[in-house]
Amino acid sequence: MFCVVSRYHGGAFVVFSGALNDDLEVAAVDGSYASVIGGGPAAAIVFGGEVRKRTEADRRLLDLGARIARGDGPEGRLRAELEQLRPVVRAEKQAEVASEFDRIHSIERAKKVGSVDRIIPPGELRRFLVEAVERGISRAQRARRVM
Repeated sequence: MFCVVSRYHGGAFVVFSGALNDDLEVAAVDGSYASVIGGGPAAAIVFGGEVRKRTEADRRLLDLGARIARGDGPEGRLRAELEQLRPVVRAEKQAEVASEFDRIHSIERAKKVGSVDRIIPPGELRRFLVEAVERGISRAQRARRVM
């Protein structure tokens, strides 16, 4: 029995996959996540180009760039403002991409592809785990009788 209570990624996603382990019962608390990589690292590493594209297309940065090009105000101050704003916008866009990734790689998707057997509402978790342990004990006892 393996139960995801928050999120699992990477090797854990493979090692504790119900699709790859016939004897493993995999459950997850509703609202948890399962993917090879988490949304944050995916946005930072895998989708860096997308984050960059969204950052550069942000209206705030475009407006400041246009003001610099037109000479609207002291160029040094505007450039400093642009350089201060760029990392803020990049962090926003990275969080946006991470959130989109996590929405796609939900526990429901893991269930659909067979990595998770059952999704449990939080209020039913204790009862489910007790029943899972009892099922495991029964399987072990049956297996001993067969030997």
